[in-house]
Order: sequence, then structure tokens, then C-alpha cells
Amino acid sequence: MKSIGLLGAVLVVACGGSDATIPDGGDDGGGGNDATTKDTGTGDTGATDGGNPADAPTDSPVVDAGKFDVSAVSGLVLWLEADIAKSITLITPDAGPQKVTQWSDQTTHHNDAKGLINNFQARNPSVKAAAINALPAIHFDQSPLTGAGNMLTINDNSDTSLQWGTGDFFVAIVGDFDNDITKGQNLGVGNFFSKASFSGSSSVSGVLLYGNLPSSSVNPTVGMWFNTQSSVGTDSITTSTAYNTLAAHVFSIRRQSSKMDLYVDGTSVVNSTSTGHDVSNSSTPIRIGADGDANLVRLDGDIGEMIAVKGVLSSSDQAGIQAYLKGKWATP
Repeated sequence: MKSIGLLGAVLVVACGGSDATIPDGGDDGGGGNDATTKDTGTGDTGATDGGNPADAPTDSPVVDAGKFDVSAVSGLVLWLEADIAKSITLITPDAGPQKVTQWSDQTTHHNDAKGLINNFQARNPSVKAAAINALPAIHFDQSPLTGAGNMLTINDNSDTSLQWGTGDFFVAIVGDFDNDITKGQNLGVGNFFSKASFSGSSSVSGVLLYGNLPSSSVNPTVGMWFNTQSSVGTDSITTSTAYNTLAAHVFSIRRQSSKMDLYVDGTSVVNSTSTGHDVSNSSTPIRIGADGDANLVRLDGDIGEMIAVKGVLSSSDQAGIQAYLKGKWATP
């Protein structure tokens, strides 16, 4: 088995959410630190380390015309970019394609996204070349035949950067998906981002962003779901627009004071009043691509970039982040 170094990014910012029915959560492994800073070099194809140049990201990402400086955003706690080669670590299993074992956070918080432990290499995602706007992205496969999909996790580090309490937060994700709602809840719903504790089949406390809507019936419905506390019944918002078309979008969630918003491509598509529930969930990891031990609500799609911010985010910085992501990834 051999490893090679690559680089990628995700950005998240803290905000709020509300209710829906969701499957029971499970245990998972992963998380960690050892993040690197943003590389502005000339490129690393991965070829000299045994990688596949056709699948490797580069070290020179496309930026928006205004060259908005994401790194200068106050409260930035997570930034993952799939087109930055050295932020991604690949492993070549004894059989099968290369898998992502780490997606390094470019902030100083070292909130790296890591693959599952215990040799569950089949549950780690892969790098998909030219996935979004001719740029590489992390591809999450549902793997229905194995009963588990692909997932990365980010450990809740001791610096509390991922513990957002009752305050503001913002998360922006560039992604696409084509989960089929006729295939039941675990395959019909995809997890883009979750940091939540589960209690039973319908009670969840914490931040969730799902593609398509969980349902108490066998099959889910199309749309997006942003939740922070479904057991209360007020901190959950949804849209029934079908985004499960493999078209890339910038999906953003924000809690600002007593308001929570779900944005698609920079426009608020639904909002509601938030109770300001504490979403810290200390020691609970962030899960990307699936929930549980990669066996629940499994994403069938790609993620190119993720950004998260803890605390108050200015309107100008939010607009700058949206413009940067839309310009770089050529979303609507």
C-alpha cells in the first residue's frame, strides 16, 4: 500500500436550523489535524509519487475576477479545496482505485477531514477529475452493495473552533448530487454536512445540510434540508426544489441572530426564525458524504469546496465568498 500527497479545500461558517424526520446515527472514526497552509505553487500532478496525473488536482485554482481573499475572513474555521493538490492525501489499496485518506484544512485550526479508520478503505471517497467546471472534486459513492457509502470526518478539536454554541455560523459548499428518491431514505438522501447528535428516529440536535428530504415513509422527497434542532420543531427549513440533477451549485446555510437561511447560488431560497439552539455538540465529529458509520443518508455526488465561519459574518464577506465560489466553479 502506498500514499501520495495532494491538496484540497472546504469552507464553513456558523449559523442555525430546524425539524424533520431522520434515521438514527451511528459511530464513526476519523478526524484529526496536521493541516497545511494554502499552496500557491505551480502544480503537483502526483505523477512522481505514483499518482494518476489525469485525476490529480493542481496547485493553481481558478479564482473569481475580484480575487476575494477568503483567508482574510474573520472567524474562518474551515476551508477545504479539492483543486489544491497538496491538501489531499491519497492511498492506493491492495486492490481498487486510489482513495482519499485526508483532505487538509487550510486554516490554522487544522480541521482536516479524514477517512474512516479500521481499514474501511472502501468507505473513503475518491478524486474525480474535471468534475465541476473542469476542476477536480471529491467524489462520494453510495456503494449500495456493501451497505455503506463514502464518508470523511473532522474531529472536534480542543480549540473549540467547530463548537458554535448559540451564536452565528455560516457554511458554504460547492457540490452536486443525483440521489434517487425512489431508493429509500439512505440512498435517496445525501449528507453534505452534519455535526449532530441523534436520539431515536426523529430527534436530532445539531447542524445538518442534506440533499433531498428525509421522510417517515419509505421514500424521501426532493429538495434541501437545513436543520439545527428537529426535536423542537422550529429550527428546520426545507425547499422542495429538485437539485438532485448532478448540476453543481453553491449550497450555503447561515444562522444570524434569530434568523436562519438556506441559500442556493447566493440567493436565500427559504428562511425562518431560529431559537438559537446550542449546536456545539462537543466531541461529535463533522461528517461529510454520509452519516453514521457511512451507512446512513449517503451522498451520491461531488464536493469541490467547503467553507465554514464561526461567529458574525459581515454582509460584504458573505457576498465575497459567494462571488468567489460561483466564479471559480462556474455555478449558476
